[in-house]
Amino acid sequence: MTGAARFVESFGFALSGCGFGLVLAGLTQGLTGLSAAAAACCLVIGIGGIWFGRRRAMRAGKAEQALRIIESMPALAWSTDANGKFLYMSRRIRTLTGLSKKELSPLGRDTFGVRNLVHPDDYDRLVAAWRHSLATGDHYDLEHRIALADGVYRWFRNFASPERDQDGRIAAWYGTTIDVDDEKEAKAALLEREQQLSRLVDSVPGLIWSLAPNGEPTYFNKRMVQFTGLSIDQLDHLDTGRLAATVAAIVHPDDAAVVTDAVRSAIATGEPFSLKHRLRRSDGVHRWVEARAAPMRNAEGIVVQWYGICLDIEDQVQAQEELRRTRDTLGRASQAASLAELSASIAHEVNQPLAAIVANSHACQRWLTADAPNIERAQVIVARVIRDANAAADVVSRIRALFKQSMREKRRATLGEIITEARDLMIDAATQSRVNVTMQIEPGLPAVACDRIQIQQVFINLIRNAIEAMEGIEAARSLAIRARRSGGSVRIEISDRGPGVESPDRIFEPFVTTKTDGMGMGLAICRSIVETHGGRLWTETSPTGETTFTFTLPAAADEAVAV
Repeated sequence: MTGAARFVESFGFALSGCGFGLVLAGLTQGLTGLSAAAAACCLVIGIGGIWFGRRRAMRAGKAEQALRIIESMPALAWSTDANGKFLYMSRRIRTLTGLSKKELSPLGRDTFGVRNLVHPDDYDRLVAAWRHSLATGDHYDLEHRIALADGVYRWFRNFASPERDQDGRIAAWYGTTIDVDDEKEAKAALLEREQQLSRLVDSVPGLIWSLAPNGEPTYFNKRMVQFTGLSIDQLDHLDTGRLAATVAAIVHPDDAAVVTDAVRSAIATGEPFSLKHRLRRSDGVHRWVEARAAPMRNAEGIVVQWYGICLDIEDQVQAQEELRRTRDTLGRASQAASLAELSASIAHEVNQPLAAIVANSHACQRWLTADAPNIERAQVIVARVIRDANAAADVVSRIRALFKQSMREKRRATLGEIITEARDLMIDAATQSRVNVTMQIEPGLPAVACDRIQIQQVFINLIRNAIEAMEGIEAARSLAIRARRSGGSVRIEISDRGPGVESPDRIFEPFVTTKTDGMGMGLAICRSIVETHGGRLWTETSPTGETTFTFTLPAAADEAVAV
């Protein structure tokens, strides 16, 4: 309780005591008139003094309680008059800064008396902001550095609001100052980590991007923007969705549907995806890339973001294509050399019996056309002709045997595995030719007895032929591989949307080909292999234009068969 409050309360007690005494005296001695009035006044004034003293004491107690709260706050509290001169500052300010209110009084060019308190680089900014608030009455909010008693500067944030009188004029300013140095250091460290991560993402030799859970692009790294010339900001001004706009802008038109389907399938299933497609560079050139993406999930397993990367594989694709062309060239050269060698061998082997046949035929003719025909001698010559003709036939039989190859042991095999292996070997060629390969293998197919390598070569040759047959087709290119049971055999169909086969009866004959650079041996060898395995190979063209090569293989017995 303050001294004034205690004085008023004591004085009230004194007056009330006097009044009470006068009242008792009046009751005992019969005081009336002025004495009674005086007694009543003393009593009333005394009681009023007690009430007033107690009320003022309560107000003083509340003020002291408020002051204790302000002093115990972790923030620094202060107040100024309407001109910005300090009226009050909490004890914590004086403790932290080592400056008193007197030392923070305006002096000379130091308009607000804070030059010794604020960092020199922040002083002009603080004065400008404080003057603006004093002139306009706007709330004051500013971060700056304050020198502590030990000379170390720390970042603080200042808030101040004006108090106005009944006429609306600013009477005073009340403010708080909060230490935000640790917060700013944490933000600076976080910003540095973000910048480091951003530099890392931008320096990775790949095109990095992210998608929202619904598949809409949300981020392109610097390399992605530089490569494609497309930024996320540009997508915000388009009428279509971000995904559709991105695919239309930077994905090759022939690959757009494949990319869109892959993304939508991944969004629906939540499974990672990868595919190869062509991406438009900023100069308009399309380059092959390998795209991979995986989802990021929260603690509940819900996908919250997709992160992906595109790796430029154009050089790799070109190298593979060059290698394929080189292999094809070497293969053709080897085939040509083998054919030349085979032709020379055939010519050499067949020429001898044919030459003998011709010579013996001339001799027989001479013996028969002589003036005296020598029938006995002519018969001997005819026998020789027959012998030489048989020798020529044996040569042809040996050549046929060469194409049928030697006898090899056949083992039980699952056609589904062989088909899958052949498909995997040819998938790159199919992708490069924009051919969509589908497989329909009937469950529970019986095993077949076969030479696995030979049957795989049949599949590869037929698949390659189907892919090459669709090279000039502008419509969707599809290749279907189907396998199903057919009686005691397994029936395999390989269908394409190519131009069809003009002469299906002759296409399997040796040296018959529809290719400008073909030798016409592939299908002949395929039929020979299939027939060696006890099956059949033929081709059909449906009314819808679908060309199908079909072959059958007998189901295997319980044990491997040697033929």
